[in-house]
Amino acid sequence: MGTTLLLTDEDIIACVAMRDAVQAMRDALRARAAGDMVFAPRAGMAVGETSLVWTPGGFLDAQTVGLRLYLTGARRADQLVALWDAGSGALRCLALGNALGRMRTGAIGGVAIDALSREDASVLGVVGFGAQAFAQVEAALAVRGIRRVQAFRRDAAELARLADAGRARWGVEVVAEDSAEAAVTGADIVVSATRAEEPVLRAEWLRPGTHVSSLGPKYRGRQEIGVDVAQAAARIACDFPEQYLGEEDFFLQGTSELGRMQDLAQVVADGVRRDPDDITLFLSHGLAGTEVRLLQLAWERAKAQGIGREIAI
Repeated sequence: MGTTLLLTDEDIIACVAMRDAVQAMRDALRARAAGDMVFAPRAGMAVGETSLVWTPGGFLDAQTVGLRLYLTGARRADQLVALWDAGSGALRCLALGNALGRMRTGAIGGVAIDALSREDASVLGVVGFGAQAFAQVEAALAVRGIRRVQAFRRDAAELARLADAGRARWGVEVVAEDSAEAAVTGADIVVSATRAEEPVLRAEWLRPGTHVSSLGPKYRGRQEIGVDVAQAAARIACDFPEQYLGEEDFFLQGTSELGRMQDLAQVVADGVRRDPDDITLFLSHGLAGTEVRLLQLAWERAKAQGIGREIAI
């Protein structure tokens, strides 16, 4: 009988800094570009109004394999991420909770910001200021000299509370704006992290040189950005383009912009030469297997620091 390390949300936050998570995701994307990452499309099954979803992946260079399991449609559901040693078959680590998933999504966003935004970007506009947005802000702070965050969400009281929390946490200016347009105006980087079913961003609000990262819905009739934003972008990247290309209701289906969508992994591997006035767009999907790479880092750090709980398997 062996033992497996069990990590909670608190453990993940204690042993992995966002800067290190961004580097782990950069390494994962480079592994994908080099053919060292193996993954399968997101899959699942419905159980009434709830669906069980899984995203498997593995890395040949690290001899690791794993998967993430989570529910959609449930009021509250903890995610489970598992990490195995591909050689011995030992179950190395289990992460229970939502911190690793949020950190993974934030860190991939940080890689995109680092690859696609101007190096001198200092003003970050955020539409939809919640837990996912906080992770994106922290990833942006890890790769750019952000001095001001302009945030908007519909609930004014919650926005004010979160702006105060952000100021205390990040040590930068955080301004609670009264509209999405105000949050975007003058921003060098724009993050949209909403559940909106109609576009909350307009291309006309974006000044030359702006980078946009969209985390929310991107399907016809259920989309947080419009085709106009993609049309304005000189470069469009996605961390999992195959998944979007296979979805008939993806908002860029039937447009010329679909053919311009690049794999973020290849963008990272090739490097980017951008005109300072170019608008760039990152469409976040969630590349299967990246959470496995992040859990590998968390497992290594937790073992070294004596964090987590060993359980018998």
